[in-house]
Amino acid sequence: MNRNLIFVFLLLATIAIVNAVQYPLFKKGKDIYLPCSKKNPEGSVIHANLNPFPPVSNQTSNYTVEGVMMDYDITPYKTEVIIVFADSNKTDIDDPYFKAVDLYYSKQTPFSIDVPDVPTPQLPSAYVIVVVIADKTDDPKKRDVHACIHAKLGF
Repeated sequence: MNRNLIFVFLLLATIAIVNAVQYPLFKKGKDIYLPCSKKNPEGSVIHANLNPFPPVSNQTSNYTVEGVMMDYDITPYKTEVIIVFADSNKTDIDDPYFKAVDLYYSKQTPFSIDVPDVPTPQLPSAYVIVVVIADKTDDPKKRDVHACIHAKLGF
């Protein structure tokens, strides 16, 4: 009887430990990956994952932007990740969110940029999330866009 109880206890403990381990290979797919109308540079690939996905209105979300830029160096405090929410008419829902990149990534080098605590506006039933990698210019209202991806939700 004691052997059976010990066996059952060890079996349950093993199952609990195995279920608690996070498997990076089973990571959820890319949440945002469709290129914008402006084509990304040849061979450059970017995508973004959100937590939570889909984003919840009036709460913050964490973004991870990953990829490879073939003909462009990501420069600290010059390059920005810009996140824009737009409605089905392509009208901005709220002001864009800007995050300056603080690490250097040379061209053709894989990168991963964390963008934590991005505020999510009140979202309509159908909306678009756009993620842009761009450089600041002398004109504060213009950016030199290097890559752009989007996701349509609720369409």
